Amino acid sequence: MDQKIMPPWLVVISHGNFGKELVNSCEMILGKIDNIYCFALDPGMAPEQLLENVSALVERAPQNVIIFTDIYAGTPSNVAAIFAKQKGYQVICGMNLPMLIEAEMQRHDVAFEELIAKIITAGNDSIKNITSITHGREYE
Repeated sequence: MDQKIMPPWLVVISHGNFGKELVNSCEMILGKIDNIYCFALDPGMAPEQLLENVSALVERAPQNVIIFTDIYAGTPSNVAAIFAKQKGYQVICGMNLPMLIEAEMQRHDVAFEELIAKIITAGNDSIKNITSITHGREYE
């Protein structure tokens, strides 16, 4: 299916409600976002339960899905890695608000591979040392 018709779904998986609140903040800035789905690893939840929860969604997902997780090698990213291997989904760890904003703003207009690069660039470029900048030094 043409990406212009069906942009990739965004799936956010995090420890606790971090991902859901990140999406809430993104929607506060951009408005309602379609086809974005959040999953939380709640305290005491087994990884298998998180996997089952996400599996129920991806059974009906399009081919192009981008999964965002909070910490590399944590349970959310380990679960996401299963879908990267099984379905070829893109998994991006270390999510932040600029990454989600970029994903939403660009996913309707650019090729999938270019979108992934833009998301990672937006995340990396958003990390700044404001104290150094305000003192006239642009150390990054």
